[in-house]
Amino acid sequence: MKGSFIISLDFELLWGGIEKRGPRDYGQSHVSNVPKVIDELLCLFAKYNVHATFATVGLLMLDGKEAVKKYAPSKHPSYNNHSLSPYLNGYIDKIEERDERLYFVPDVVKKIQMQEGMEIGTHTFCHYYCWEKGQTAYEFEADIKAAISVADERGLKITSMVFPRNQVPKEYLRICAENGIVVYRGNPDKWFGPYKSSFEAKKSKIFRFLDYYFPIGGHNTYDINSIESEFGIYNVKASRYLRPYDKRLALFDELKYHRIKKEMEYAAKHGQMYHLWWHPHNFGNNVAKNIAFLEKVLKVYVVCKEKYGMQSYTMTEYVNNIHNQ
Repeated sequence: MKGSFIISLDFELLWGGIEKRGPRDYGQSHVSNVPKVIDELLCLFAKYNVHATFATVGLLMLDGKEAVKKYAPSKHPSYNNHSLSPYLNGYIDKIEERDERLYFVPDVVKKIQMQEGMEIGTHTFCHYYCWEKGQTAYEFEADIKAAISVADERGLKITSMVFPRNQVPKEYLRICAENGIVVYRGNPDKWFGPYKSSFEAKKSKIFRFLDYYFPIGGHNTYDINSIESEFGIYNVKASRYLRPYDKRLALFDELKYHRIKKEMEYAAKHGQMYHLWWHPHNFGNNVAKNIAFLEKVLKVYVVCKEKYGMQSYTMTEYVNNIHNQ
């Protein structure tokens, strides 16, 4: 086996945090620049012949808030925490016309769709939270069916899945598989959650943060034989979240780069898989610095390809590659 390099992006705009982010704050500082970010990403991916999966919230494929009434499932997630649902409290109706590009970008989806080597997967229809109290498997299935239906009308076959906030209940994998999904991005081996206490959550967060810069957790790379399948759906685990530029941590950027570089080189040398992920809106502030950092990472991939034969895959392409072994 040659090494494998996978990139997946959680493409969600403001749907990915309606309870804590608004159009006037994070919307303007980060989300408004997502179309520009994706233009830059597509240029880089084409330049270095890198494939990528854009796990896309179904709602953002629509033309505007009026279309939500047509496509939304009749059964909505019944979260105990109502602030998490875009269907409650009149959230969608309150979206102003000037802010619609923070929620709906069907033209950007089309642009991704048209570029060779890009895959559009699903990030659920409404950015569905599978670990939240109150929601049910029936509601989740209705959401997934809506996401697949919207994509299908746009000529997209959905076969890959990224669970919002990496909330992956095993019992929901069967639902995904039954609806044609063959691969999802699982949590890395060193992930902990859902947490049993707030102390456990804080401790885990500290260690994950340190691991971005220092090799305290070893290499998050995976042998092909460790890729598990349940109900016919493969778990292509995440290796590392690509943290965006932060001027408060800029002194550590070289450490961050070398952490990724060493992991990618290890995967290439040992014929393993390395899976990098982030959100396009993470790059929305300090676009130039974030794109420059990513380009350094992609240059590492090119070297790994030339020296060790490493290959770039979408999530679905990687599963197809497993079947061909």
